[in-house]
Amino acid sequence: MVAFEDVVRLARHRPTDALAAVPDGRMVLQLQDGLELPRAKVMAEFRIKLFGFTDDMVDRLEAIGLISEIISWKLRLFVPTDASGPSILAKVVERHPLVRVAHKTAG
Repeated sequence: MVAFEDVVRLARHRPTDALAAVPDGRMVLQLQDGLELPRAKVMAEFRIKLFGFTDDMVDRLEAIGLISEIISWKLRLFVPTDASGPSILAKVVERHPLVRVAHKTAG
């Protein structure tokens, strides 16, 4: 298991690698503007989901490359799981800098 301190250090220098270093999904990247990037299992696949976005942010986030899906009548945004994912995640973190790495709370 990766130590919490190592993930924090990694996230400061290479945010695109931070979530890959936490395969168990117990940590979340918290970004400016109230955004969070946790790893979650969605439709039997582990994905990086964006939480905390407003309706006004959706067009810009989709333009960056995030994928939008309606699940249970709610709009959700995800980082692509293909080869473009790391560069898109880097663009999100560039636009909304990393504030901290936190332990994911139950719920």
